[in-house]
Amino acid sequence: MLADTTVWAWIGLLAMGAGTVPPLWAWYSRSSETGESHAVYYGTLAGVTGVAALAYLAMALGFGTVPTPGGDLPVARYVDWLITTPLLLLYLGLLARPSRRLLGGLIAVDVVIIAGGIAAVATVGTVSWVLFGVAAAAYAALVYGLLVSLPRSASAEADRVRAVFGTLRNITVVLWTLYPVVWLLAPTGFGLLTPATEMLVFVYLDIVSKVGFVVVAVAGADALDRLGAERGLGSGSEAAGFDAGTDSADGEHTTVLGDD
Repeated sequence: MLADTTVWAWIGLLAMGAGTVPPLWAWYSRSSETGESHAVYYGTLAGVTGVAALAYLAMALGFGTVPTPGGDLPVARYVDWLITTPLLLLYLGLLARPSRRLLGGLIAVDVVIIAGGIAAVATVGTVSWVLFGVAAAAYAALVYGLLVSLPRSASAEADRVRAVFGTLRNITVVLWTLYPVVWLLAPTGFGLLTPATEMLVFVYLDIVSKVGFVVVAVAGADALDRLGAERGLGSGSEAAGFDAGTDSADGEHTTVLGDD
């Protein structure tokens, strides 16, 4: 018999707590050895699993769920995603160094996806499916940005940076694509999964997509030393949409996030 949702929430808490240790340790040890902490990078990674750990703690203690016309809404889970998914995108942006406009656009689309999921859970019938469709369309736009636009920015960085970025980007795209599939199979969609099974699958996906992302990022932290000194999350002169950022015509550069 599958464990109930509370047990899986405790497992998620333990996994996320453990996943917070590597970036904090790397942050501390790197600062001690080299004097370069790369605080923004490690802080972003620690924030991903740290916030997720708090969300799982709330779920394990029985908090963070509210009744809606469409059924129980796991507020803690969606708040977790609303915070941690932009942090994951931010880390990819810190590696690829696109324009601020591009990165801000990707994060805004991500928020639309999560908000659409929340609204779809809270409603019923045709309205729910229309909202899910809106979120799915936004996700398609996000995938385009991750597969096409961000790599254009990352191509200007060193080979090691591109390799780490590519691995993390692929982890993100593949695993995030599975979340709406689970949503469809769960009670929120066609009801083919029990709540316990839904929780099991979401915990597994969260562990791989968050803890796995963090571990790979920490293992590839040597790429941080190879980031171009002059490329940043600037206000480049790119066209509207998901175009890669470029330097301004006058040759000025904005401050690079994450540089110490």
